[in-house]
Amino acid sequence: MAKNTAINVRIKYKYIILITVSKSIYCIFLEWKTMRRFNYCDENEILDGRATDAYFLRTFEVLKAKRIDKRVVMEAMIKGFPDKDYNFGVFSGIQEVINLLSYVAENVAESNSLNVWAMQDGEIFFPNEPVLRIEGRYTDFGIYETAILGFISYASGIATKAVRSRIVANDKLVFSFGTRRLHPSVAPVIERACYAGGFDAVSSIVGAEYMGKNAVGTMPHALMLLFGNSADAFHAFNEVLPKEVPRIALVDTYGSPKEETLLALECMGPNLYGVRVDSGNLLKVGKELRWELDIRGREDVKLFASGGLDEYEVKRLAEVYDGFGIGTKVANAPVMDFALKIVEVDGIPRAKVGNYSGAKDVYRLKNEFRDLVVPKGKEITNGYKPLLHQVIRDGKVIKAFESVDDARERVLSQIKRLPDDLKSLYKKDGDRVKFFS
Repeated sequence: MAKNTAINVRIKYKYIILITVSKSIYCIFLEWKTMRRFNYCDENEILDGRATDAYFLRTFEVLKAKRIDKRVVMEAMIKGFPDKDYNFGVFSGIQEVINLLSYVAENVAESNSLNVWAMQDGEIFFPNEPVLRIEGRYTDFGIYETAILGFISYASGIATKAVRSRIVANDKLVFSFGTRRLHPSVAPVIERACYAGGFDAVSSIVGAEYMGKNAVGTMPHALMLLFGNSADAFHAFNEVLPKEVPRIALVDTYGSPKEETLLALECMGPNLYGVRVDSGNLLKVGKELRWELDIRGREDVKLFASGGLDEYEVKRLAEVYDGFGIGTKVANAPVMDFALKIVEVDGIPRAKVGNYSGAKDVYRLKNEFRDLVVPKGKEITNGYKPLLHQVIRDGKVIKAFESVDDARERVLSQIKRLPDDLKSLYKKDGDRVKFFS
């Protein structure tokens, strides 16, 4: 018989159980894993602690062998933004962290001593300040560090990119078109972060369903190509689809955008809601189309732009277009490089070089977006409000679930109050976070 090898690690309470099986069974296990049609990590693998890094498992094995079981405080923060032009970040993904840690408290932790504080979904944040604080026994939740960071790093990156587009679009429509550029299993994450970040609607059906929304869209080039000409495709689109579906014609398939826009006017008549341009010199084409529509008395027809857009392009095109479909650049936004670091062990401040030790609170000067980071428990008044709110107390969720609409309203409200330097697409000098002991 082949030599036994430990290959499967699962978390049961705070202990690691190493299941030893033969190499032959290991091969069967690997073959079963590859039978999945798609490569993704399912919910049970996250909850079981398997969506983690190997060095955490080795750490747990050492701690168990040496009978080290200490209470820690861990805080999540970033040292800097992933894009040199960012002036702020938008916090997102916290609801998944709450869902995970509440499961851990109920099913994994040996005690109910887990406590969690966090910024609210959609809150604006800056480098070096904690956005999340977790207090509890390290062996209860430490194995989930990888998943926790993944939840907030990815979603916050998308939400931040979305808000930047929302700001420069002003009151123009902004749609999320980007899920086709990422693995389909993360479509709900992308769409939620985009919508929370101020987008008006999303295109992914499953992403919209997760939020209780209706997906939006126009028409693909495939429709015209399958009909063989744009006229028949426009006629069929107008004839077949229910009235509540806006008639937005894609006008750069065969002829010039101007020719196809006039064709769409002829085919759809008063039902034509808008036209979408997906390629070419979007600013030049948009100005030409606006002229042609207006002189025909169709000022009501809206212009939509898509195709490789980001916040810089949206700002450039906003003078002409009424709406934007933003895809790859937001769905594939740079992630926030959050780190989750120990800052206290058994009540004693302790942190690695480069980090401030001890549990901390964060306060913001209302309407000025200037923050103070202070030792936990140090109350700050005089116009400051706390940014870290307790969401789990002694293992129990104490904060009601917030809908994506709650997060979106928070984002839009903050945008209205942002000073001009933070609204800028380019980096402005000035540190908005101070540490006050």
